Parts: sequence; structure tokens; C-alpha cells
Amino acid sequence: MPYIHKEHVGELPQRFSRLRVVLADDHAILRHGLRAILNAEPDLEVIGEASNVQDAVALSRCLQPDIVITEVSFPNGSAIQAIAQLRRECAGVRVVMLTGHNSQECARAALTAGAHAYIVKDSPVEVLLRAIRSESAEFVPPAVSMRADANRRRSTERPAEAPIAEMTARERQVLIGVALGYSSKRIAGHLGRSVKTIEKHRSKMMRKLGLHNAAAVTRYAMDNGFLQSDPEAAKPRPEESFLRT
Repeated sequence: MPYIHKEHVGELPQRFSRLRVVLADDHAILRHGLRAILNAEPDLEVIGEASNVQDAVALSRCLQPDIVITEVSFPNGSAIQAIAQLRRECAGVRVVMLTGHNSQECARAALTAGAHAYIVKDSPVEVLLRAIRSESAEFVPPAVSMRADANRRRSTERPAEAPIAEMTARERQVLIGVALGYSSKRIAGHLGRSVKTIEKHRSKMMRKLGLHNAAAVTRYAMDNGFLQSDPEAAKPRPEESFLRT
């Protein structure tokens, strides 16, 4: 259940001198610790908390925060897909991804989707505070940027990705499911197939595309138009309709 701090119940959306923050993470202890840190800052104020993507969007729609700080992946889905909706429904909101996914593929996917900043959870708290206060877009900590540069250099030595046409319709379905953060069990349930069969499709798809982990799949899906930045803006292709349940 989302949580609105009692002093903000019934409050009309408006702008204050302090930046108003909504936290979204499925770990309650992390949210509570982060709330204490942010509320100790004179220019920041945590006004609500959520433990999943859907509640974070609903809470933000209600409270109209300045900042939404969210994990990338939740048990019930990916926050990357919610970024466009948050920015559309909350005027001027900045979405800061605070995550344990320490990879440039995941960072690029988040920033491509419209995130303001991408911070890994083992960063110093000062890095997060700078990102919250920064008005420049696509704030990425130096460590992630350096890894991204190194990966780009290495990428010139890798063979080109296999064309999309080589994937079967089923492999496309699995690609989209993985990119949205769904487990093999959930994808199998949507498609009416066994988990073993989905794992086989997943392995073949990743081998064809030269991808090595779920973060790389997410990046590939974003770069090649498999994920709409606004999921309601276009009708899904027939083979993707299992994602609209």
C-alpha cells in the first residue's frame, strides 16, 4: 500500500521552497533510512512512499512531487516503463533511479526512457543529493560514465548484432517480457508455455542478439523500438498482446 505522510493528506498540489520527494522501493528499511536522510536536509521533504511501481505512479499523480526516487526493477514489473507516465502526469517531475543494477546497459535504458539521473545504491549519499538538486538532465555518476566509455570501446571489437529478422515471433515475445522485468515464470503463464520452454527461447534469443544479461536485453529492446516510451500511445502487435493483461 502507498503511504502519504499525514501532514500532506488532503494537500492540494503546489510548489514549495523545499523539493517534495516520493520514494518507491520494495525494501521498507531502505525507504525509511532514505526518508530520514532526506528529511534532515533543509531543502528536501519526503511526502510519500510506495513499495511497487503502480502505487508509485498513483501516489505521484495525487501528490505531484518534484522528485520521484525509484528502484529500476520490482517483483511485479520494471520502473523504466513507468517513467513516461510519471513525466506525463506530473508536470516538471524529475525521476531519479536509485538501484542495485550497476551496469551501463541498464543506465542507458533508464536515461533513454526519460530518467533524470541513474544512481547505484553503493554510491555516497552526496552523489544522490547532487542528483536530486541538479537541474541538468541525464545526471550519471562518474563511475557509471567511465564504465560506459570502456564498454563502448570494447563494443567496437564485437561482431555486429544479428538482425531482428532472425528472431522468431516467440523469441520477440520473450525479449519484450524480459525487457519489462518479468520472470520466466510470469512470461510462461502469459504465453501458456512451460518455464523450461521459455528459458529455451530466452537463451536462443540472447545468443542470436549477442546479449549476455537482462539489462542488455532491456537496452536492446529500448534501442530497437520494442518498448514504447508511452505504452498507451500505440496498439501492440499481435504477438505482443500477452503483455497487455
